[in-house]
Amino acid sequence: MKKITYIIILLLINTFTFASNNKFEQANKLYSQNKFEDALKYYEELISEGYSSPELFYNAANTCYRLNLTGKAIYYYEKAKLLRPNDDDINYNLELARLRVKNLPPEVPKIFPVRIFKKVVFSMSYKFWGVVSLLLFVLFLVFTYHYFTAVSSRLKKISFLSSIFILFFSINTFIFMQYQLNRINNHNNAVIIKPEINAKSSPDDSSSDLFKIYEGYKAEIETKSDNWYEIKLTDGRKAWVKKDDLMIM
Repeated sequence: MKKITYIIILLLINTFTFASNNKFEQANKLYSQNKFEDALKYYEELISEGYSSPELFYNAANTCYRLNLTGKAIYYYEKAKLLRPNDDDINYNLELARLRVKNLPPEVPKIFPVRIFKKVVFSMSYKFWGVVSLLLFVLFLVFTYHYFTAVSSRLKKISFLSSIFILFFSINTFIFMQYQLNRINNHNNAVIIKPEINAKSSPDDSSSDLFKIYEGYKAEIETKSDNWYEIKLTDGRKAWVKKDDLMIM
């Protein structure tokens, strides 16, 4: 539980620090003036400096969308969605950007329990699950205290059952938070940013071409070899591409 508290404190500090950042305000001003290239420069400078927020990624994505940088727009929308999965504007604009992708491959459907688990986990942000888990754990401690201090056996039974019930949900919400954080930090997912590339059979320019990959495709990184990545597309196809062809999430 100390870990949850530490994460929440860091999130609050980062939010207040970022909210007062003049560079972000300047970027927003440039965007409102339709100076999209200059705005994107500021947004990406903030990102390279380590700032991370759904507002930053969302604004960067909108700017890329205006500049017809579909791959980068999808990349930043996906980054924003990881931090705020239930945001209607992010999800809507992400779907708009996907409409621009040429021959977008379908996604292999997950098994039913996995789909349900992910739907529940990503119904709220990891911040929400972290706060809920912490509050439930505090409530668990309260009922545990009442269990040891209660005089009647009936109150002891109620306190005991309540504490077990609350602890169960505290653990589960902690798992939800941890799952989202692992998804954010694993850096095994990527988006193709080049307009069109040839998928290779091996990490070599002279290897045979397997199929075409277009800007905006999502992929999962399987292995690495120097400046080459073996990726798996959403439809299950695998191939090798160069490092510069994609942006890693």
